[in-house]
Amino acid sequence: MTIKLIECEKDGFPILNINGEQQCLAEFMDHCLGRKKITDVVKRTGTLYYVFENGHELPILCYCCGEPRDCPDLQAEHKHMRGRIMKAMTWTTKQLQQGGEVIDFRMKFSLKAGEEEAIIVQTSVISAEELHHPAACCHSGLPATTSRALPRLANVSPPSKKRRRR
Repeated sequence: MTIKLIECEKDGFPILNINGEQQCLAEFMDHCLGRKKITDVVKRTGTLYYVFENGHELPILCYCCGEPRDCPDLQAEHKHMRGRIMKAMTWTTKQLQQGGEVIDFRMKFSLKAGEEEAIIVQTSVISAEELHHPAACCHSGLPATTSRALPRLANVSPPSKKRRRR
């Protein structure tokens, strides 16, 4: 069975139904995670999450079935991924042995000292749908006027046009 995809005109990534809206996978993920650093790696109810500096939490799921990926050593995964920045994304379709076709979504993370090859994390596009957003994110579903977690903008007066004399 072949997947019928609509591809984004800007970047060729698939347009998917994310949070009830048709969105480009790359634009959605880049908005929330692009150039953001992983600050923590946690496991909740059997699912591994990468926690990013802006408060987003990405579940790491098997690309072919959408189930949580196994993480036998959380401390090692934490040490391995903490401090990395999400730099790029790629995708392709893959034929499954059982006969279906799925999107193989991969994210490229920054190198750490002494490494020569980028770290590629393979996950399901379901990760985008299940991405946890902080209240300040436009994808959180919270109206900006009712969110207490949104940063308050400071009132900044424009600089005075008078020149100071010394």
